[in-house]
Amino acid sequence: MVTLTATPTLERSHIGLLSSLADRLVPHGLRARLEQPIGRPPALHVSNPAAPGAAEEIVLEDEALWWPWGERIAAVGDLDQATASVCQSLGVPAHSTPRSTGYSTWPPS
Repeated sequence: MVTLTATPTLERSHIGLLSSLADRLVPHGLRARLEQPIGRPPALHVSNPAAPGAAEEIVLEDEALWWPWGERIAAVGDLDQATASVCQSLGVPAHSTPRSTGYSTWPPS
């Protein structure tokens, strides 16, 4: 993991919020991986293993979660809405019941 030294508190805050979203997405059958590219803010890479090619990156900026094309997903305080939107976009019914998937990609070891 690379930490940008200019804003370590903000980076930790973003990582914590993205981790919370990941915790909500994995039980719906999605895979979630936290990424922190050099020179870019942390992002959550989310994919649907049941639908090859269904994957997106989620970033947190200005107190909201965003798709990479600049569309707002939800406010950071509304993880229920964020979870429903991400599930729907990646082909998991928004009303699906969280289930055990056998995937253990979150939390990272």
